[in-house]
Amino acid sequence: MTESKQRMCVINPDLVDEIGPLVGGQCEIMTRVGISWNSWIKITGGLPVRLSLAHRFKARVLADADSIEGFYRKFPLPGGGLDHAALDNAFLLPAPRT
Repeated sequence: MTESKQRMCVINPDLVDEIGPLVGGQCEIMTRVGISWNSWIKITGGLPVRLSLAHRFKARVLADADSIEGFYRKFPLPGGGLDHAALDNAFLLPAPRT
């Protein structure tokens, strides 16, 4: 029997502080961003999460990206506004190899 290894990634730690207010508290995290509190703890700790979870989380956060002021500072467009493509590209990082 072969063991299948789950694909993992890390949410960019440079973005976690900006995402925090969108997440809310332990009671509202699932409805706001579609992940559990335990997954959020992993994300804030820079730990790998399943790729499927990361994609769901990313989609929810990017849907509200225009409301996150910190993203405008980190990913500005030259003429003003938010560079959504740059944010999208920076969101997920490969999991460290063990």
